[in-house]
Amino acid sequence: MIVVREFDPRKDGVGVEEVERRCEVGPSGKLSLFTDLLGDPICRVRNSPAFLMLVAEMGEEIVGMIRGCIKTVTCGKKLSRNVKNHSSYNDLAKPVPVYTKAAYILGLRVSPSHRRMGIGLKLVHQMEDWFRQNGAEYSYIATENDNNASVNLFTDKCGYSKFRTPSILVNPVFAHRVPVSNRVAIIKLTPVRRRDSVPTAVLHHRVLPPGH
Repeated sequence: MIVVREFDPRKDGVGVEEVERRCEVGPSGKLSLFTDLLGDPICRVRNSPAFLMLVAEMGEEIVGMIRGCIKTVTCGKKLSRNVKNHSSYNDLAKPVPVYTKAAYILGLRVSPSHRRMGIGLKLVHQMEDWFRQNGAEYSYIATENDNNASVNLFTDKCGYSKFRTPSILVNPVFAHRVPVSNRVAIIKLTPVRRRDSVPTAVLHHRVLPPGH
């Protein structure tokens, strides 16, 4: 029986690191790039206003995990309807930012020996329940372009839609034939920051429906 519960740093650290180690080979058989957690499994979400890490447990063995966080972001502008103390139409029609809560799924992992058992789907659903309980309206996920299992999980089973395919350039930049607009800034990554990069990624998003 698979049990999904909140990550407990006092007893789950070793089990989480073992799953991360077993997932270091990507879906195509080639090595994938993963963030060096430096002994802190929640380091990627710790500084967010709201965050959660869940683990999937079978017996006493951790076989999967997922991390999520929620941030307040702007999603455009609207005309202000505040009529107090306005001296002209320009004051009345001043655009103001529109804020919403966006949720992000990071670091979904399932041990290779326990895949195709619905564990990833169960982790995503429980994380989305937490998103809704905390007022998130949108959920986002980034996955590797050739990770068909992950893409199918989010698009076919969870209702996510692809909205962007970023090209992340890794040193040496000259080896990549990607046209870059003059409006795009290229930032040289330090060795530590470079480990956070994934060569080819796909961003998916979903509007979270009300909970059942």
